[in-house]
Amino acid sequence: MEVVVPDLEIPWGLEFLPNGDLLIAERNGTLSRFTKEKELIEIDGLPPVRVRGQGGLMELKLHPRYKENGWIYIAYSYIDEENKNAGNIAIIRAKLSGNTLTDIEELYKGRPAVTTSHHFGSRIAFDREGYMYFSIGDRGRRDEFPQSLNNSNGKIHRLFDDGRIPPDNPFVHVKGAVKSIYSYGHRNPQGLSMHPETGEIWASEHGPKGGDEINLIQKGQNYGWPIISYG
Repeated sequence: MEVVVPDLEIPWGLEFLPNGDLLIAERNGTLSRFTKEKELIEIDGLPPVRVRGQGGLMELKLHPRYKENGWIYIAYSYIDEENKNAGNIAIIRAKLSGNTLTDIEELYKGRPAVTTSHHFGSRIAFDREGYMYFSIGDRGRRDEFPQSLNNSNGKIHRLFDDGRIPPDNPFVHVKGAVKSIYSYGHRNPQGLSMHPETGEIWASEHGPKGGDEINLIQKGQNYGWPIISYG
């Protein structure tokens, strides 16, 4: 066993750049580059991050065509403008110029922003068609959010890579529904990945006191929380 990068706090997202450097997102709001020369260099330019409880700087994901377009996708807990004690997951994309983030575009903000500090989800995955999927947990308000389509929480969402809503998303034409929702009834999905052979999107999800789940994510499906749980 070999320690590659020592003295990190809570590393939450890792992505290797094409040149072999490693990008590291720590939940405390620090984004760093670990170089081939074994230097740990902090990256500037992040928006303000709400670091509280389970929230902070979360996921990193390179665009599948990163070598062509240079886009890095980041999930973090934002600070609500109207209530500084509230927040939710935001998705941005940016480019890396030296050790600074540039060309930042905000693609999504989870709503509503709430004052709870757990169950953020936050994982990002791309499929073969170029759609971007990301998860937001129920934010600790299980009876209010996961089974309702009028909010972002307790859901897995699907967007085009530039943040646009796909016209065939399952709830686009449902009155009052959040149009980015792809599946719902989730508790806290903190693993999201495309199967390398089938192209399917899979999620792992924390259950309450046991009852963790691995789910094949399908369009428009209800994954049951909190109506059904094996925790």
